[in-house]
Amino acid sequence: MQVGISTACFYPEALEETFSQIANMGFKNIEIFFNTESELHEPVISEIKNIVSENGLEVISIHPYTSLMEGMLLFSDYKRRTQDGFEQYKRYFEAAKKLGAKYLTFHGERLTPESKIDREDVWQRKIERYHRLCSIAKEFDVTVAQENVAWCKSSNPEYLKRLYQDVKELRYTLDLKQGHRAGHVWTDYYNIIYDRLKNIHINDFDENHSCLLPSEGSFDYTEFFKRLKKDNYKGDVIIEVYKSNYTTKQQLINSAEFLRNKINNNL
Repeated sequence: MQVGISTACFYPEALEETFSQIANMGFKNIEIFFNTESELHEPVISEIKNIVSENGLEVISIHPYTSLMEGMLLFSDYKRRTQDGFEQYKRYFEAAKKLGAKYLTFHGERLTPESKIDREDVWQRKIERYHRLCSIAKEFDVTVAQENVAWCKSSNPEYLKRLYQDVKELRYTLDLKQGHRAGHVWTDYYNIIYDRLKNIHINDFDENHSCLLPSEGSFDYTEFFKRLKKDNYKGDVIIEVYKSNYTTKQQLINSAEFLRNKINNNL
C-alpha cells in the first residue's frame, strides 16, 4: 500500500513544475484530474506522459473533468447525447491507457429530490449503461471505480449496495471526506464494497472543517488501517485535498509521512 497524491494538469503553465514538486516531496503514485478536453489529445497527453515518466511517477487513476455531468451524459433517455457521452469516456480510457492508469474515478448521477428512487425500467436502463461503460473501459485495460460523492446518488450506501449487486464488474473508490459530508461514517460504505475497493481518497476532518490534510483532524487512522490490513486491501491511498486546505509543501510531506507510519505500524 502506497501513499499517493491527486493533482490537476495545469497545462501548459505549470505542468512540469507541478510533477517535479510532487516527486521532490517523496510521492511516487498520483491521480490526475483532467481540466479540459485538449489534455486528452496530442500533443498534451504525450507531454504529460513524458513529464510523469521523467519524474519517476506512476499514474494510478484519472479523474474526468466532466464528472459534474455524468448523469446527463450517460444515463438519460436522450440517445444521441448518450452515444456522444460514451465516445467522450472512450477518450478518457484512451488517455488512461497511454498514461498507464488502472482506474477511472467515476461520480455518476447527481442527487436530486426527484431522482432518489428510479422506476424499475429506468433502473435497468442505467444498469445497462454501467455495463456498457465498464465494457468499453476493459477494452483499454482500465477499470471504472465508482466513488461515493456527497452530492451524488452514490452518497447513499443503499444505492451503492444496489449497484454492487447489479453491476458485478464495477469497482469502487472510497472518499473519506465525501462520506463525512454526506453524514455517514466511512464503514457505512466500506462494509458494502470493501472486497471490490481499488482506490482510496484519503483526507481528514473535524467538527468545523469537512476537509483537512490527514493528521490535521480527528479521523481515527489507526482503526482505519487495521481494517484495511484485516481485509487485505492492496490498493493505494491517495491524498485528495484542496489548495485551501494547506499553505506549505511541508504540510503535505508531513501528512504523507504520518500516513506511512500508520500503514507500517499496522503491517
